[in-house]
Order: sequence, then C-alpha cells, then structure tokens
Amino acid sequence: MRALLSWRHLRRTYLTTPTLLRVVPTGAVLLVGIVATVWTHSLLNEQRDLVVHTYEVIDTTKDVLIGLDDAETGQRGYLISGDRRYLAPYNGALERLDALRARLATQISDNAAQVARVGTLSTLIGGKLGELKDSIALYDEAGAEAARRREIAMMERATMDQIRVVIGAITDGEKQLLSERSAEVDSDENRVRLVAILIGLASLLTRTGVEFYLARKGLDVRVVTRHPDAAD
Repeated sequence: MRALLSWRHLRRTYLTTPTLLRVVPTGAVLLVGIVATVWTHSLLNEQRDLVVHTYEVIDTTKDVLIGLDDAETGQRGYLISGDRRYLAPYNGALERLDALRARLATQISDNAAQVARVGTLSTLIGGKLGELKDSIALYDEAGAEAARRREIAMMERATMDQIRVVIGAITDGEKQLLSERSAEVDSDENRVRLVAILIGLASLLTRTGVEFYLARKGLDVRVVTRHPDAAD
C-alpha cells in the first residue's frame, strides 16, 4: 500500500511525460483565458454601470424641472385663489428640490463641464424660488394686485426659460456621454466574445499540437507505464 502511495510510484504512473504535455500547456492557456475573461467582464460591467449612471442623471434633471413646475403651479394657484391649500404643491416641491439639487451635484461631480452647468442651474433655481417666495409674501402683505404686478415683472426676467436652456444643455451633455458609453459597451461585449473564441481556439490548437508531437515522438502512456510489480 505504501508503495502504491509513494511519490515515485505516482510520478511514474500518472505524471508521465505524455500526461504533463497534455495538461500543462492546455492548463496554461485556460489560465490565461480565465484572467482575460475576468478582465474583459470587469471592463464591460464598468461601462454598463456608467450607462445606468447617465440615465440616472437625465432622470434627475427631469425631476428638477417637474419640481420647479409644481412649485410655480402651487404659487400661482395661491395668488389666484388666496387659498393656502393651493400651496401644497409649492411646499412639497421645495422639499424635493433641495434633495434633487444635491443629488444632481453629486452625480455629475466627475465631469467639469457638467459641474459648471449645474452650478449655473443651481443659481437660477435659487433665483426662481426666491421670486416665488417673494410673490407669496407680497400677496400676504399687500394683496393680489401688488403680487400680480410683481409676477409680471418676474416674467420679464424669463428665469424659467433660462433654467430650461441650462437643463437642456445638461441633458444634451449626458446624451453625448450615453452615446459614447453605449458604444463602449458594444465594444466590450464584442471583446468578451472574441476572448472566448480565441481561448477556445488556442486550447484546441494547443491540445492538437501536443497530440501531433506525441505521435511524432512515439510517446504514449502505454509506453511509459510499468508493470505493477516493478520495484520503486
């Protein structure tokens, strides 16, 4: 039993030259293939995450615009009716916009051009919310006519139009990134497929080459196998 388990016996029985020639080169090819596959999948996942991130930025800009529209709708409803219940959309929008502005600033923090645009957007949003707040306060203090004149003056500033222009620029920038990142995803997917094909071919060619070599040299497991009773 000890003889059967000895290193010399195992080496002579299983670790023969033909066996090593069949296992080692193919194993090396497979190892390289595993590393290459992990690397290409990592690149693919990174690009997919960037694509998802770009969609999230675009969705956030849409939510910002919706929040501003809600705030403006609530403010105008109150100025027309005098009923403070109409301020519910306005108050809700104020809470959402604080979180949305912070989220958008975080999402684009790695893009200098977008950081500049979002900075401009934040200033305009602050100005617009200030206009809405002042009109509400003026209504409470001086009445509807004073608030109406104030609104007309604010409309001439066209703050919302400026906000829409900046949001459009931010969205266009993200759409350009989306196009580039989608192209990278397609490229990485093709790279993953190519790596799989190349590794399969390399493994097949390696094994075929080894078999041709063994056949040419006349090596075979049967040739090197010793009689079980042979001494170690």
